[in-house]
Amino acid sequence: MRFQFTAESRDGDHFAYTLETLLTLDKRTGTVTCDLPGLATLAQEELDRAIDARSGADVTRVIQKLFDRHADLFPVRTQGGVYFTPIRHAAFVGQVQAMLGRLNGQILRFPVPAGTPEGDRSVRDAVASGLAALVDEHRRAVAQFGGDTRGDTLIRAAERIRATQFKVQSYAEYLLDEKSKLDGELAAARDELRLKVARLAEPVATA
Repeated sequence: MRFQFTAESRDGDHFAYTLETLLTLDKRTGTVTCDLPGLATLAQEELDRAIDARSGADVTRVIQKLFDRHADLFPVRTQGGVYFTPIRHAAFVGQVQAMLGRLNGQILRFPVPAGTPEGDRSVRDAVASGLAALVDEHRRAVAQFGGDTRGDTLIRAAERIRATQFKVQSYAEYLLDEKSKLDGELAAARDELRLKVARLAEPVATA
């Protein structure tokens, strides 16, 4: 990772920015290098201090990234803090619980029995709400694409929509009648992306 240090100066109503140096962090070794030895030393000290003193927010971000890669969390409360996780991810949740235990933390887990009217309804609503939020995120992203949008950004958007479609199919047993609604919203997101790509590909008219 590289970080640019830039000096800002002002002349009347105008600002000028001058490159001072680049600071490089090797994420594999944790080593910081820079053309200015003093700055490299200061940055290294701050990095080492931050690594040694992980905060609760740091741990939360790590856990969220782990779940993003290996499982799914569906918020039960809009304020967060309580989530539903399908039983297929129980082993992974156990691993996270063991990790938190070594950090003097904990996860409180409560099973949701299948087949109870309130339990089934609550699970359906949590999963459907979580997936609907993903679809809405896709549609908002597509709406913001413009002439300066890179081609690989459009490709990633299509890949994310396909990944969400796969999740909708995977959680059909939880979604019940909500699945058809999500399928329709995903189809709309795909159509919007397709139209946006077509418009961006149109030649610009010149006078």
